[in-house]
Amino acid sequence: MSATRPPGWLILATAILAIALLLMAVTETSLIGHYLIDQGEFLSVLGLVFIAVAGVALHRSGRLHVSMPFVLPWLLYPVITQGDQVIDNLSINWMRLLTHLLLAPIFGAPVAVVALGLRHVASQPWGQSAFRSPALAWIPGLRPMADGRAREGVALLAATLIGIEMIAAHVALGTLMIVTLVVMLVGVLIYGSTPERLVDDRRRVEARERRALVLFVVGLVLSAGLYVGYKNRPGAYQGSPSYLLDPAQEAAGYPFDRVPVGTGPVTTPAAADADAVRAALTTYATALDQLVAGYYVVDRNYTWDFHNALFLRSWPVLPDYRAVALEKIAAARRTAAPADQVPLPLALDDPLGALLADVRAYVAFNFERAAILERLTGEFERTQAGLQHAAHIYEGEGKLVGLGLDELMRKHETVLKAPGASAVTGPFLTISRRVHESYANRIVGF
Repeated sequence: MSATRPPGWLILATAILAIALLLMAVTETSLIGHYLIDQGEFLSVLGLVFIAVAGVALHRSGRLHVSMPFVLPWLLYPVITQGDQVIDNLSINWMRLLTHLLLAPIFGAPVAVVALGLRHVASQPWGQSAFRSPALAWIPGLRPMADGRAREGVALLAATLIGIEMIAAHVALGTLMIVTLVVMLVGVLIYGSTPERLVDDRRRVEARERRALVLFVVGLVLSAGLYVGYKNRPGAYQGSPSYLLDPAQEAAGYPFDRVPVGTGPVTTPAAADADAVRAALTTYATALDQLVAGYYVVDRNYTWDFHNALFLRSWPVLPDYRAVALEKIAAARRTAAPADQVPLPLALDDPLGALLADVRAYVAFNFERAAILERLTGEFERTQAGLQHAAHIYEGEGKLVGLGLDELMRKHETVLKAPGASAVTGPFLTISRRVHESYANRIVGF
């Protein structure tokens, strides 16, 4: 009997993984929710090693073929971590096809794990007794499993779970995912309507075990190959000119060594100079805050617009969102302009003077980037597939503005933390932290 069902530890581990993958597929990008796909993607490789070792043990015990539904999520996880790269630079129709080919097993795996796991529970005497109890009679499929009609019970339970998933597909995805689930539902019903072979001779079992071994090895190779290949492929990350994650553009960022840190003592300047420095620093921080607000408008709306095209859904986007965002960016540029006309009142070896010079150069750099982004996204948005890249550009740049400010604050922390300069630098510090925090918990590229 033990050779006819997967081991309990595999069922439990795969159930946890399959449900986690489904939640990651339908939830919004966040640092916590997508750690397992982004910074923690190496965990998918550990999962691949785990299932490789487990697969060998299962084959030796003759249980690999009955365990294959529980093996699939482990092979799928490394591919999901590179999902955006897999569909990168394709036309919108190919993006739709590949996206839903990935989403189908993501949605199907939890259903299969739960339904088949309960099927094996029903093969135990205590499971049969529990599934026949009135308390569980309302759950479709459990009673047929307990009565020995395992295939029928699995199909009824799986169809019920797919129906529940359609709610999530309607809320988080769109029409194409519902169509995909309908196709899966029909397949489940066909499975449940076919007769189940009650007795298999040894030759059939051995043949299925050999086929399962071949599929398992091919799956391991494909999973590892897609992970390594797309993770290390040449070219710009996500087709984006953002230098955040593209190793080919490491030199494209702001040169933080452009202005040396002031070596003199931190002193309180004269009242007129103090007012001028405080006003300029506050103005620059406010301008960057407005710039990031403009980036956020196009970042989110390009993302929703692209997902509407990808999933054939109609979530609302801000009317003329690109024009609204560009006006915010233009307003930020106008905000910074008066501070650019103020001469530097302090020498560069003065810590406050060095801070002001560095911030001025950093603000000018970001407005130069804004002009580049406007031109490039105008090219990208000509196609529905290009909306993805336009979104990633502004998402990456919004994060970069905050990361750069954080780097400047750490570079000039001596003057920023000096009690004598707090009256001058306090507003700048408060606004800069807010700018950094606005994208600090965002993962770029999903």
